[in-house]
Amino acid sequence: MTLSIDARNGRTIAMAVPKDDIKISNFRNYVLKIEGNEYVSKNSQDKKLILKIGRDGVLYLDLVGSGTTPVVDFSFIDASVPSGFSHYKTTSAAKAIRGVKGKYRIYKNLEGDFLAFAVGPSGKAYRINLGNLSDGDSKIRRVLDEIPNKSFHKAFFNDKLPQVIIENRQPIKAALDVLEEEGFVMKTGNHVGISEEYIKTSKKKPSITYHSLEDNQ
Repeated sequence: MTLSIDARNGRTIAMAVPKDDIKISNFRNYVLKIEGNEYVSKNSQDKKLILKIGRDGVLYLDLVGSGTTPVVDFSFIDASVPSGFSHYKTTSAAKAIRGVKGKYRIYKNLEGDFLAFAVGPSGKAYRINLGNLSDGDSKIRRVLDEIPNKSFHKAFFNDKLPQVIIENRQPIKAALDVLEEEGFVMKTGNHVGISEEYIKTSKKKPSITYHSLEDNQ
């Protein structure tokens, strides 16, 4: 069930919080205060705000712009990142949906743990715990360990890794973005359709310690 509120109606609605999303649409500006920090809208385009409690107990606030132009404002995601993590890299998805490419917002802490958010064209974000390259059971290390000694595409991992890592290939894309930045893989410039081709570099993999895969989900 989704509770939808049309802001243009100017109504105040009081009711129990639904089990799924709360959706507030048709407003143009906002002032959001989170733990003493104030975030103000950067344009006057029509917007929609979606509130959701994730399975991990985190409150997600997704700010969605109207039309095919997304609101490029990562402040809501930045505010939900655990303490100790800082912005590492922002990349684009290979595929455009309704003419807009999604984004991958990646964070890293001092211990070398990586956390990513896949942000769709609508602005909705999906959290991906990539883990640490030195953790043999982390998602990012499992991807690194399966990289072949020949050119490959994301689809290569479909039958090499468990579904909890592959999912819809968003974790694979986020992991490859990090591995490229860290120098373990590089793009060849070739494509199969929209899928980019990669090749492994000669950079030595870090030594590993093993933990439960559940710690990285």
